[in-house]
Amino acid sequence: MTEIINVTDVEPLEGLRIRATFSDGAIKEIDLSELMARGGVFAPIREHREVFEKVRVNPETQTVEWPEEVDLDPEVLYGLFEPASGVRIERRTVREPAHAAG
Repeated sequence: MTEIINVTDVEPLEGLRIRATFSDGAIKEIDLSELMARGGVFAPIREHREVFEKVRVNPETQTVEWPEEVDLDPEVLYGLFEPASGVRIERRTVREPAHAAG
């Protein structure tokens, strides 16, 4: 059985990018610009930098979230699955998972 991936830390970066630390030790920089461009619940996050910068890890669900209960699946952020919307998410690995470093 594979380990469920959760987010343990997140910080906003320039543009519409975040740096997420995952429960397996991996750190990824994730470009959310295409996803945010879809509008809808993401419109206020995309249009107001101060809202984007309120990104945090929900302590109960261990995923990335913004005010108004907008959240993103950690396994989609990680790259295990693609968004159901078909939007492409660019990711850059800053640090490999701890178990891959052997």
